[in-house]
Amino acid sequence: MSTTVTTAPLRLRPLEEQPASAGRRKRGLIYVRVSKARDDMISPELQVGHALALARSENIDVIADPIMDLGESGRQFEERRIEEIKQMARDKQFDVLILWIWSRFGRNLRESLQHLDALVDYGVEVRAAKEDFDGKTTIGRFAIAQMLNIAELESNQKADSWRDTFERRRNKGLPHSNRGRFGYYRCETCPKWEFGKKLETCPKCRNGILKFDPVTGPVLAQLYRHYAAGISVRKLVADLNRRGIRTFTGKPFASGDLHAVLDSGFGLGYVRYLIPELSHQVVTNDDGTTKRKRVNRQRDVTAFLYYGGAHDAVIDDPAECERIWDAYAKRRMAQSGQSFFSNRPRYSLSRHLRCSGCGGRMQTALRNKKYRRPLVDGLPNPLDVTFRCANHIDSKSCPVKGTYVSLAVAEKWFLEWLDREAQMGEREAEALAARTAALRTQSDGDQTLLRRLEDVQSQLQGLRTNDDKLTDAVLAELVSEDSARRKRTELDTQRQALIREQTELHTKLKEVPVQQTRPPQGDLLTARKIYLAAGQADRRELVSKLVREIRVNKGRSGPEKLHVYPLWEAPPPWVPREPSSDS
Repeated sequence: MSTTVTTAPLRLRPLEEQPASAGRRKRGLIYVRVSKARDDMISPELQVGHALALARSENIDVIADPIMDLGESGRQFEERRIEEIKQMARDKQFDVLILWIWSRFGRNLRESLQHLDALVDYGVEVRAAKEDFDGKTTIGRFAIAQMLNIAELESNQKADSWRDTFERRRNKGLPHSNRGRFGYYRCETCPKWEFGKKLETCPKCRNGILKFDPVTGPVLAQLYRHYAAGISVRKLVADLNRRGIRTFTGKPFASGDLHAVLDSGFGLGYVRYLIPELSHQVVTNDDGTTKRKRVNRQRDVTAFLYYGGAHDAVIDDPAECERIWDAYAKRRMAQSGQSFFSNRPRYSLSRHLRCSGCGGRMQTALRNKKYRRPLVDGLPNPLDVTFRCANHIDSKSCPVKGTYVSLAVAEKWFLEWLDREAQMGEREAEALAARTAALRTQSDGDQTLLRRLEDVQSQLQGLRTNDDKLTDAVLAELVSEDSARRKRTELDTQRQALIREQTELHTKLKEVPVQQTRPPQGDLLTARKIYLAAGQADRRELVSKLVREIRVNKGRSGPEKLHVYPLWEAPPPWVPREPSSDS
């Protein structure tokens, strides 16, 4: 005989049986997204105002500052702070996520619904202040899906419109944009182009054809001739800055800025457009589904198609333009084996920051231009520079979905570490020196291990490339799904064997670290003073004399955000981590 158990209403239960959330107001978190700064945008302040109005009317306590994605597209989620919000939801830090309208969450229906479902699974209610539907009902969920579907439709229509615009400009011999170029000017009377503001035109410049600048045009012609003649980029950049010549945006030249000007071919009469097939790549998710992801990386001249432009070249003779461009492209391509673009580190900790999840390097990203602070010594403000896991950004291969840290936070905790080292007592320092002296060995066999490790990592990268090609072939119906499945099984077998070998190599290398003598306390105190007074380049050189590697951990700023491994201690351990459960 079955027994029916009746649960007492919440208000009649003893206090010890009531859930922790009973009797308290809901905790809210506001999310704001602006895709691009422009005059007609819905400002973050307006979005926050509507969200706060909803919170007040529903008796929701907003527990933290709004989480903002400024200058981020709604079509992609990788660059945004959605994962941070999901982590807060897992930690039960809030109960309600408040948006302005549903399109602020995303303009990609499938991925938007996946992230929303994850938040709901964590017990979070998602509300939109201007489109408030009850997501707990069938009709409410249907309405939310329709609003997200409309948001994706609007995004796709805008993308179609832009493609038509670019095709029309290409057919007219006009560049991708009309804001201006180094060596040219747009109009004598119209205001200069400014970021985030609509471009003003008049009858004299409405055709979009840029005009030869009598001041910087000859400089551009000279740059092309000197580069084709073999003069180094470093000398060209130093000469430009010595003469006080600035880029089109008004900042001093760097190697990357010069390459960006010359690679365009605009000064020699060309306009270039990216080969469409290279703008996106197909990424396979953990569940086997695929999606197209925009490729945001620097590209060489082979990634573009060059067309004759409607503007005048800075060199009158077309034959000389062709000869110089051929010489330029040949020299640039000869550098592609090293590094096609100048990727020299610019910041104090650029070479040393590594992701704690995968051990991979960190790449920089800058805050949206509209919200950047003033430059510091000609470089972006450290608060505007963020280091992100490159493996997560490029291929989503980081097991912990990447880590990130701002340059300002990284420098703060690095200085905290340097203070602790400089203040270490003599007895403790002597004991540490004795331990490191006992470990300071390395044989020729270690170099063999390192070479084998590089070879294994190269093979793993090759397998990932083959996997991507196989996915593309399946989508293009060039191979059957059965054949692809057999081939993917073979690739997985090879991958697992290489991963096991990679783990063993890391373990062996960890056992025989290379270590240096710990500097005296006085030298460490002097190093701190020098660091505070030096610029980014000198700071970077100083750090290289002290630090082997700096691991960046997940989570907010705090003493545990960085783990510094100095040259006088053992190298950082390789700790493989399992992918997070919400992947």
